[in-house]
Amino acid sequence: MTNEEIIEKNSLPFKSSVIEKTIGVKTRHIADDSYDDSKMLLKSAKKCLDSYGLKPDRLSRILVNKYYGDNLLPMTASRLQGKLNSNTAMHAFDVDGGITSFLHSVDLISRYIDTGDEYILLSSGGIHTKLISKKDPRVAFLFGDASASLLFGRTEEQHILASYFYSNHEYSHLALSISPLSAVDGTDETVPFEELTYIYDTYRMGNWKEAEEFFREATSVVSKNLLEESGLKMEDIDLVLVTENNKKIWQLTLETLGVSEDKSISILRDCGNTMSAMLPLLIDKGISTGKIAEGMNVMMISHGEGISGGGIIYRV
Repeated sequence: MTNEEIIEKNSLPFKSSVIEKTIGVKTRHIADDSYDDSKMLLKSAKKCLDSYGLKPDRLSRILVNKYYGDNLLPMTASRLQGKLNSNTAMHAFDVDGGITSFLHSVDLISRYIDTGDEYILLSSGGIHTKLISKKDPRVAFLFGDASASLLFGRTEEQHILASYFYSNHEYSHLALSISPLSAVDGTDETVPFEELTYIYDTYRMGNWKEAEEFFREATSVVSKNLLEESGLKMEDIDLVLVTENNKKIWQLTLETLGVSEDKSISILRDCGNTMSAMLPLLIDKGISTGKIAEGMNVMMISHGEGISGGGIIYRV
């Protein structure tokens, strides 16, 4: 769906060129109304397992990163497990945390692998646009739906060289997702679901420039800790992947690291902000285009809701 289509569909007083210049998004993919998150995640999960030739029953765990998911309970990972017909995966659970949840999961998976797990599937993303305001330009044009899955397994070589994470509650108001329950007005009257308009306006975004200096500081601290733990220098990093919250934050992060844009990958213009699917989609594009190759040191950095974030250095 293009910016023009969103403008026309919702009768918005904006120009597509201005939206693309300020937010960085021109098009995004929108899931069919018949899809739920687990059905969408199933597509990338099956493609991932099929490409490696692995049967779902070989998995020891299935992890899912999503926005709202199919239900509060059971976890979306449990429903994905059922749709994969994975009867012997001993554990299926969700790891939430917005756009940073992917890196949280990679860090967790590395510890499971170190303690004996053989194969773990991580599926990230899902349907975001259905629960986003169609009127607020800060979010109406920003997000897209997506599904991305990665398979993790044992190896004799070390690939995750460092990880570091942080949280700062002082900026929690800048990017948050409300619960429908917290929007209830306190009356005992039963309101028809179709009238609960806030259900479709769950994401709140403030002026990120309030935290611009903090984003710079966070990027510096995260990269410093990653490099110290890995024993590498910035010049040893071959590629930097950043969760693309928007175009400006992506540029700010690279600028703080002293890295040119050609030493990174961007999909924001064509896919929008796909939340937890952002980094795995970037990895997929890097591998499929040859920009990520064996032996490279890849630094991944995320600034997420909370404000929370962190990073990982991965040797391919």
